[in-house]
Amino acid sequence: MRRSVSSAAAVLALVFCLFALTAGAASDGLSKVPQSRGAADDVLIYERQGWIWSCDGEGGNQKRLIRGARPGSCADGRLIAFFRPSEGKNPEEMSDLWIYDAKSAAERKIASALFAASSPVWSGQGAWVAFLARDARSLTRIVVLAADGSGLRVPLREGDEGAGFLCALSITPQDSLLVHDMSNAYWVDPAGGVLKSVPLEKIMGSLATGVTSSDTFSVCPADETVLVFSHAVRGTARFEKIMHEPSSALSLHDSWVGVGKNMQITPQDVTAFDPVWSRDGKRIYFIGYKDTQAADAELFRVLRVDRFGSGLKELVPGEGVAVGAGSAGAR
Repeated sequence: MRRSVSSAAAVLALVFCLFALTAGAASDGLSKVPQSRGAADDVLIYERQGWIWSCDGEGGNQKRLIRGARPGSCADGRLIAFFRPSEGKNPEEMSDLWIYDAKSAAERKIASALFAASSPVWSGQGAWVAFLARDARSLTRIVVLAADGSGLRVPLREGDEGAGFLCALSITPQDSLLVHDMSNAYWVDPAGGVLKSVPLEKIMGSLATGVTSSDTFSVCPADETVLVFSHAVRGTARFEKIMHEPSSALSLHDSWVGVGKNMQITPQDVTAFDPVWSRDGKRIYFIGYKDTQAADAELFRVLRVDRFGSGLKELVPGEGVAVGAGSAGAR
């Protein structure tokens, strides 16, 4: 199962459609898509060995910022939401949510004693953050609160509107929240309620039979009909000899092309997961490693690939990458 498309014709159709939509968006001058100088203008926030780091989209200007885990970056990379273990609690379970200002180096705690189950994501204007958490019964829920810690609300709980175990939170260009329960994808209003649900089979095709809670779906900031997702694939012989489990790849889906018609954009010798888009929708950053690195002590790297699968580049060691645009966080 190397590819998530049924034929070469489907791949060509997807590439043509994506190219046409990209060109059309550029000619229309969409105001929501920021102008960019390319990867060098991206601000990457990531975790490495218990610290939160920043760098640019070429892997330069690396800076160790603060102790913490599971970082989430606001649009310009200046404000970073992250978790730290709660004092006096089991560090494997309960965490506090903090905000770090990369310009002033100030930090503040905005929520305590949480059973966090995802990295936080920011609204487009930086007014609020959202994350997945578990309640006292270990049921999953989406939690939303203002950037100052006020106004906590729960727009969706496991069991609401038929939703199962909630996984892999991301945010869309329209500031709706996207999760899945390994059966359906849910677009959720942060004020409460499901805006729409889509069976994963309509997105992933036959790949939906192997979906896991770790598989992530991320909507392109420049085109809401396009998303990237991770999925299980067979690894190389070298990978399977070391890891003894399926590998993971990234594929691109465009709802205009049709059900389950997708294009894999990472090669077989690279394990790839946790994809996030650059703010201009031209690049995808993700966590992974090459099969030649599968036995390394420090396994995970931040990598980048262009929207159509070209330009693959390893950047820095790390995991849990988030992306902003500008210079506040990385310079």
